[in-house]
Amino acid sequence: MNNTLHNGLKILDFLATKADALSIKEIAEHFQLPNSHICRLLKSLAEIGYAEQLPGSRKYRISLKILNLANARLKKENLLNVSRPYLHQLAEKLNAAVFVTRLYCGYSLIIGTEAPPFFTETSNMIIGTLHSPTSSACGKVCIAYSPEEVRQTLLNEIDWSEAGDFQGRRKDFEEELILIRQRGYALRDIPCRVGAVGVPLFEADGILNGALGVMLPPQRQRTDELWQNVIEMTLSCGKLISSAQGASLEEYPNYNISARRKK
Repeated sequence: MNNTLHNGLKILDFLATKADALSIKEIAEHFQLPNSHICRLLKSLAEIGYAEQLPGSRKYRISLKILNLANARLKKENLLNVSRPYLHQLAEKLNAAVFVTRLYCGYSLIIGTEAPPFFTETSNMIIGTLHSPTSSACGKVCIAYSPEEVRQTLLNEIDWSEAGDFQGRRKDFEEELILIRQRGYALRDIPCRVGAVGVPLFEADGILNGALGVMLPPQRQRTDELWQNVIEMTLSCGKLISSAQGASLEEYPNYNISARRKK
């Protein structure tokens, strides 16, 4: 990739992670590049509208115009268009927030959400959120059903010393991935906090292209009966969405992932 283009995109990535606008010096120090080079890139990004300079300041932030790119892409996203009516029905039946994610380099990326009226626990359901492969139900589904070479690459990239659900326990996590493929779904259940179910979504030829997730509010009492109901309804919905994309009803969700092509 052209170095100028590469650096410009990296700057946008960096600005997107920051709540406040940043100075040219701050950005230059982060990337260890000359101030003059960063200044030229920011001015170019500002000219086309993807970065903006704060009035009366030399600080820059990412522009909301970036949302136009995401919106244009999502309008053409077949998985989202197919799943919308199913998401609405599932949210109503379970009285819970639901979301659909797209497989992105082995990760789970939220592309659509649905929630019943007055449902407030949606702070972790923002479109564009990239799930942790170890600390989210849909994240675990996507890594579990990815081809072996993709899965091993992701496992090697994870910093197992960092705090998380599987801190220092790679072997335990790999065993859970096997269990997820055997039963066809993933759970995340932290008392008084997170309650979520994730199931895989497939397109024709049993190729994984995302996941369907259900998030239960912390105040909902999560009994065995509730979990079973949520799991069964989420699996049923995942089956319908996958079928609508051309996947085999008979095989869902137990496809032979070792024979699947790399996404």
